[in-house]
Amino acid sequence: MDIVPLAEPIGGPLAVGEETLWEGHPSWRAWGTETIWGWITAPLLIGIFFLVRVSLRKRSHWWKLTTKRLESETGIVSKKIDTLELWRIKDVEFRQTAMDRMLGVSRLVITASDPAAPVTTILGLPPERALYDRFMTAVMASRAQRGILNVNS
Repeated sequence: MDIVPLAEPIGGPLAVGEETLWEGHPSWRAWGTETIWGWITAPLLIGIFFLVRVSLRKRSHWWKLTTKRLESETGIVSKKIDTLELWRIKDVEFRQTAMDRMLGVSRLVITASDPAAPVTTILGLPPERALYDRFMTAVMASRAQRGILNVNS
C-alpha cells in the first residue's frame, strides 16, 4: 500500500525569493476569555459549548505570511482560500489588548486596497513585535518594487 503524503495546508511551493514569515492556526489564546469561561463552566455542561466553539474557530483558520503575499484558508467542511499580494496593503497595525498581553498573543490588523476584504485581522500571533517588523519590511519592499507611494487623502 502506497502512503501518500498530505498536501500543505495552503498553496504550493514558494516563488523565487519568497520566504515564509509565519504560518499556522491562531492560538487558542486569541479567545482566552471564552476558553477560561469554558473550563470554569465545563461542569455545568455549558462550558463544553464554549470549548467546542473555540476549537472550531481555531481549526477553521490557517494563515500564511510570506515576503510576497498573505494567504488565508477558512472553513472546516468547505474551504475558501484568499490571497492578498503585499503591494496592495495600505496599513498594518500591531495590537495587543490587556488580555492578549496576559495570555501572550498579539494580532495584526491589515488594511488593504482589496474590495473583497478591506480590513483583515489575524488573531493569535506570537506576542513579539519581530513578526510585525519583518512583515512591515516585506510590505514596504513590495510596494517600493511596484513603485507605489502612500497618498493620504
